Amino acid sequence: MLKKLSVVMLAASVLVGCNKNRVEVKEGVKIQIHSHDDNAKKLKEGDIVSFLIRIKTGSDSLLQESIDVTKPARDMVQPVGQAGYKGSLQDGLRLLSVGDSATIYVPVDSIAKAGGQLPPFLKKGTDIKYSIKILKVQSKAEFEKDMAAEQAKAKVESETRKAQLPQLIADYVKKTGLAFKTTASGLQYTVAQEGAGNSPKNGDVCKCNYVGKFLDGKIFDQNKGIDMPIGGMIPGFNEALMLMKKGGKATFVIPPAIGYGEQGGGPIPGNTPLVFEVELLDFKPAGQ
Repeated sequence: MLKKLSVVMLAASVLVGCNKNRVEVKEGVKIQIHSHDDNAKKLKEGDIVSFLIRIKTGSDSLLQESIDVTKPARDMVQPVGQAGYKGSLQDGLRLLSVGDSATIYVPVDSIAKAGGQLPPFLKKGTDIKYSIKILKVQSKAEFEKDMAAEQAKAKVESETRKAQLPQLIADYVKKTGLAFKTTASGLQYTVAQEGAGNSPKNGDVCKCNYVGKFLDGKIFDQNKGIDMPIGGMIPGFNEALMLMKKGGKATFVIPPAIGYGEQGGGPIPGNTPLVFEVELLDFKPAGQ
């Protein structure tokens, strides 16, 4: 009898293991649960949620990430269908609890049907993959108190960087030992490989490999073989691509005035200069 019971228990544990990390559809949301605590506080409408997130295309190209626990992404849990379609990231949050980790698959087609503007590298018939880990849940009052303190601290740090910008960039350029040119906008660049042919122009779609870094070398973004429309990115990156030729490789230092400005964005603090190492694989006119 004990032997039979142990066999049954083993089978049950195998089934539980199989269910974990299985992609399934729950309440209209395509989701893959990596870890879940039934006893933890479940997210509900109106909660302010702090979480880590990595966003990828269906082909696993990285679109955006916020994986620094000191600077998590935040959002409010909205009513079901608030995004204009079922199965949104917001709808997926409602299925999770504090401490949970999961990947939510949002169909590109659903976003398009709801009227969302899609960049050319998001293909219909594929999913955007949001891999998230829930760190904290707060009431609106708790969140607003924390945000006020964080914004005050960020403003001081941003103003300090602004005053130091010329020296910070000059020190970085000197440290590389490379010869940089500077354009009228303040963009600085050095060419590692010239490339051949004409340069792309505004409106063209460029296929690139790139790595985005802070001046200290920490990577905040990178992608390979991604389509990037000139005119649809920060001004400094748009300008950078128009200085390149097919097959070319270059490093660009983008000051905040033509980057993410005084406010910053995502993982990029206000008044932060950025370094991009870019390879232009190819380009074509929009619509081709």
